Amino acid sequence: MTASAQHHLPFSDHNGIIGIRTTADQDRVIRRAAELSGWTVSEFVLCAVLDRAEREVHAHAARVGREGEAAPSELEPMDSIMRLLGEL
Repeated sequence: MTASAQHHLPFSDHNGIIGIRTTADQDRVIRRAAELSGWTVSEFVLCAVLDRAEREVHAHAARVGREGEAAPSELEPMDSIMRLLGEL
């Protein structure tokens, strides 16, 4: 589980909700993977999505970069995400 996913658990009522539809086969695979990892389905899905989102944002930051700043490849993934979001 990524550090940012761990940081945001447990869930609270004020967080957004993302609904997805799955086929029966997809549902079985996701539920089994969650069970094997010892997580709830929500925890498993959130962690998987956050991991992928962080990699995509970090990869984008590495491609774009900003003049005069540390090379994105030298930054921690969360730092590059925060820079992209304008919060660092």
